Amino acid sequence: MDRNDLLPVPAELMSVEELCIALHAEGVALHEFIELGLARPSAGPGGALLVTAAEAARLARALRLARELEIHAAGAALLVDLLEERDRLVRRLEALECLALRG
Repeated sequence: MDRNDLLPVPAELMSVEELCIALHAEGVALHEFIELGLARPSAGPGGALLVTAAEAARLARALRLARELEIHAAGAALLVDLLEERDRLVRRLEALECLALRG
């Protein structure tokens, strides 16, 4: 028995297998998104791949986009990256507008 088998999994982490069940997805689909860099899972107890809540959300978003738009994994991964960048830029613009209104 490995020492990691005795350690509890932190609440903010979930296994890729649990995520597959929650999203009604095949493991192959999520592993393809992982290979494309949408998540960097860590090894958990028993060799399970664990992702953070933020990574789980990215994977879920990519899977939803791929299904709804009928696009391949690489296109969905790129779209997730672009949407997240847009969200960051919108938040930055809003912060700058707040500063400009104060000054």
